[in-house]
Amino acid sequence: MKIHVVGCDGGIAPGKLTTCFQLSESLFVDAGSVCGGLDFDAQSKIRDIVISHTHLDHIRDLGFLADNMLGEIDRVNLYALPEVNRHLKEHFFNNAIWPDFTRIPSRHHPFYVLHDIEPETKYTFGNITVLPVRVNHVVPSTGFVLEDKEGSIVISGDTGPTERIWEICRTYKNIRGFFVELAFPNALQAIADASKHFTPATLKKELIKFERENTPISLYHLKPKYAGQIREEIAAQENSAFRFLNNGEVIHY
Repeated sequence: MKIHVVGCDGGIAPGKLTTCFQLSESLFVDAGSVCGGLDFDAQSKIRDIVISHTHLDHIRDLGFLADNMLGEIDRVNLYALPEVNRHLKEHFFNNAIWPDFTRIPSRHHPFYVLHDIEPETKYTFGNITVLPVRVNHVVPSTGFVLEDKEGSIVISGDTGPTERIWEICRTYKNIRGFFVELAFPNALQAIADASKHFTPATLKKELIKFERENTPISLYHLKPKYAGQIREEIAAQENSAFRFLNNGEVIHY
């Protein structure tokens, strides 16, 4: 499997791009930087986006993608939990925050078509299968198990300590790597707990649930202001499985 990390930051600052992973020319997970990190030609090939949850850093560029590609792309399919799709309609595409591109250019031929997905049900896009799994966040949210003929990759999505996704992972024999969120340094543990994100300390405790040795764990979603501190705390754990994702990199598994 090849994953293009369009954006992997947990916030906005100069040079930072929020969560967006490209799985194929047309398939993406989240859309935080689908415009900020891709040129117009790449944007024009987008057809399917799987959305983990409705926090702004994961959906922001949905608005700008519609602006850029309306009239060039017939439609883009958005796949998310029913609650997530409802929140998109109520709080984003509501003609107050942003025009309702689920009805533009017309109700019968909108730019965005929303598709409800069910947790722990597999969805196939070409040669890639996506399994959404609920995780422990402050809004309805999913992580994903991505699978092709070469193996599986796990994306945690935004979460704090959780259970079900790791239980499911233990049933997969050929997991090639984990993408795991990590948002705050240990000094902000109370904030991480309240917002249901990981710190280096809680992630260290979580690792026992993985039951995998020597499988790469790629860390992303660092809050830009605290990224240096987080990196130091991870380095102090001396765990060779850890690495940090970088915007724009392409990873082959």
